[in-house]
Amino acid sequence: RDKIDNQAGAVLASELKNNSFKLAKWTAQSLLAGASQMKIGFVSRVSPKNAYEHTILATQTYRPMDFATQITLNQGTMWGIMRLFIKLLEKEPEGKYVIMRDPNRAIVRVYGVPPGTFEEEDENDDEEEEEDEEEDGEEEKE
Repeated sequence: RDKIDNQAGAVLASELKNNSFKLAKWTAQSLLAGASQMKIGFVSRVSPKNAYEHTILATQTYRPMDFATQITLNQGTMWGIMRLFIKLLEKEPEGKYVIMRDPNRAIVRVYGVPPGTFEEEDENDDEEEEEDEEEDGEEEKE
């Protein structure tokens, strides 16, 4: 908390080291959205045991292009990764795929899955919602 006022750059550098993916993701989203500025806020818990109450310590405003340069986020690389996935999946037969990153190594794997995968849960959720709506309608009529 004390460092934020005196050493804002050091705090940002520390956060960049510990949360580089999040900062890169937010910056990429700002760039894709065409935002002219982005704000980064630093918050702290009011008390260490309470995970629900926070206080805002500081905010910093950046232009997404400048911030991308500062954190060495290359837009060409962002689109290059997208192009890589498109080319990779173009070679595969039409179907449904899951892209997973190996948590222990710098490897991304592509798995083909059966066409009905992940749809059963959605259908069941829809059926449950319809049943709930029907029950609500019946209660209102009574």
